[in-house]
Amino acid sequence: MLENLYLKFFRFFASSYIFLFIFLSFIGINLLYLNFGGWISTRNNQETLSSISNLLSAAATTFAAITAALLIFNWKAQHNLSLISKIITDVWDLHAQFSSGIYNLTYSFSVNTTESEYYQSYGLLIQYATPLRSKAQQLQALLEGQIDKENWESLQEYINYLEMFYPWTTLDFLEYRNDRIEFSNEFKYAHSNIMKVCKRYISL
Repeated sequence: MLENLYLKFFRFFASSYIFLFIFLSFIGINLLYLNFGGWISTRNNQETLSSISNLLSAAATTFAAITAALLIFNWKAQHNLSLISKIITDVWDLHAQFSSGIYNLTYSFSVNTTESEYYQSYGLLIQYATPLRSKAQQLQALLEGQIDKENWESLQEYINYLEMFYPWTTLDFLEYRNDRIEFSNEFKYAHSNIMKVCKRYISL
């Protein structure tokens, strides 16, 4: 928990205040030089001067390393957000096709629907679910990098739902006919989960 909070704070700092940090650090170093540079230059103690010089050199090296790390971290965070934006758009489009297949199966099914017609409609759902599941898993991996646990868990619920749509897990015709309401409710729950994730990231 504390580790996640620390990473979130570091990410926020890196993305929001990195240039302010660099600018203020630069100003601070110059102010120190203006205030103490003249005094240091008047000292005759070579050992003191050497120690101060080493200290300033170490501080400059540390500052450079921290700045480089923040810049790299900020670039990675922005790159991840760019990837999330692209993949979430793909997920949105694929989910729209999948939803259309669900609605077609749900509202066209009747007492006159034959078993072959049902399996044909269910086969289309499997075709839609295969690339959709793959994209959702890619998105989940990126969200884990963003330390977005809430949306990661929502996405996991959605991926679990898509597990119903493997060829070897096809819902039996009679089972679907007897449990259509439960099937519809499961889709609504999965739909709400993926919509929550999309609304969070679709505009990035």
